[in-house]
Amino acid sequence: MTLRDRQQQLLAYMMGQESGIAEHICDHGKISVEHRLHIYRNAYQVRFWEVIDTDHPVLGTYLGDELFNNMVRDYIHAYPSHFRSLRQFADQLPRFLTEDETLSAYPHIAELARFERELLNAFDAADTERVERQDLVDLLPEKWPGLKLVFHPSLIVFTTTYNVVDIWQHIKAERAPPEPLQQDETWLIWRNRERLTEFSSMDNFEFTMFMAFRDGSTLEQVAELLLEISHSDPSQHMVETLFAWLDRGWITQLDIGLHAIK
Repeated sequence: MTLRDRQQQLLAYMMGQESGIAEHICDHGKISVEHRLHIYRNAYQVRFWEVIDTDHPVLGTYLGDELFNNMVRDYIHAYPSHFRSLRQFADQLPRFLTEDETLSAYPHIAELARFERELLNAFDAADTERVERQDLVDLLPEKWPGLKLVFHPSLIVFTTTYNVVDIWQHIKAERAPPEPLQQDETWLIWRNRERLTEFSSMDNFEFTMFMAFRDGSTLEQVAELLLEISHSDPSQHMVETLFAWLDRGWITQLDIGLHAIK
């Protein structure tokens, strides 16, 4: 067998699968081959446990030690790592929680895990310069109708049908979490100028405006869309919202055609 075959046998053992690797390890006498392999496998599993515990501290608190440990054990078995970096190891955890025989009966748990992963994704996103409020103020009036926006790479829309953000906030503040409730919520997650992750709820007006700009619409097109849903002149509300976005550092470019303000 090749070295790769031996490596695959060892990996299979690490993942708790049938493997003949023990037959190819020298016995030094003091500690048996089986015991040495067992120690190595435990260390391997513990490292994965530490990754999930670090990535999902609120989820761990919410589940409690026993349920969390069982979840980690079953996740490692269901989704063995295929990445060089441990950063991606728990990416499938929200999906796993919708499949697990026990935890899938509580869908808000998967949503809570998904929220924590999106916080990580926002924090790890690429960085770039951000446009300031004054850049919009200085824009010539005739340029406004064709204005398009480019958003910071860290911005993530999080939609959920449960009050998981409220649950997360209570646990983070070391308060008893509220009961899970079904309610449609939309949040935006981003990394601010101080490299801290923030999130904010979005009402229908702001969400519609954000998605339209993100999809490449001009300010004039966005205004027409908002007029349809609000049945009143949206201009003032739009400008106030744009300034709020700029203050939060959401925008990296004011695209006015041939020239983009960065």
